[in-house]
Amino acid sequence: MKNQYKYGREKEMKIARSLRSRGAKVEVSPGSKGASDLKVKFPSGTKWNVQVKSTRKGTPGGPSSKDIGRLKQSATKSGATPVVASVSRGKTEYRSARSGRKLNPPKR
Repeated sequence: MKNQYKYGREKEMKIARSLRSRGAKVEVSPGSKGASDLKVKFPSGTKWNVQVKSTRKGTPGGPSSKDIGRLKQSATKSGATPVVASVSRGKTEYRSARSGRKLNPPKR
């Protein structure tokens, strides 16, 4: 069984590829020390700071309130939307870390 870090990292890469296929520029943060896993900029100019949460079974847990705080803070500094991406059973759902509403990546 793969370790959790490696599993999560794979999911981050998968989301990065998916967003790039929509024309976005994606920067994957090194390690998992930053407030966000991915910094995304869409051709429309929309920016997302994304925290990826994934699980092998069931629903991924959300980020801790401390992580959410850091994500919002870093997003505010860079003029981005703080986004939590939950990956489970091959499906990815994006939600605003501020309002909790569902987000869809802008189309090309």
